[in-house]
Amino acid sequence: MNAIHRSAPRSVPQLLIHVLGSDEASVAAGLQVVRNAHHGFATPSTIALVIQGRAVQFLAANSALDDEINTALALPGVSVVACGNSLRSAGLGVHDLGIGVSSTPAAVVFLAQSQLEGWAYVRI
Repeated sequence: MNAIHRSAPRSVPQLLIHVLGSDEASVAAGLQVVRNAHHGFATPSTIALVIQGRAVQFLAANSALDDEINTALALPGVSVVACGNSLRSAGLGVHDLGIGVSSTPAAVVFLAQSQLEGWAYVRI
């Protein structure tokens, strides 16, 4: 199981934000929702932005969204996760991801396991 899951006590809100797509605007929208959710929770929270599909290309180092990704990752409890299957389909590897962006072998399994553990799910 990913360390993201083990780090959050049950009393902390746990939110999955899922972006499935191919365009930069979808990832940018997901990052905005992350910031809104982080600031909206009255207590510390754990938020995972999970990117699946060709949109993983915007998680690569030096992408057009690099500054926005770094801003989100600087928020306590926030992680950005790329789907490993999508990376492979896009011709990318884990080594291509920006600093702080993690990966999971299959987003669908990551999302299902997280929901079974009580995480709330929002699809963008």
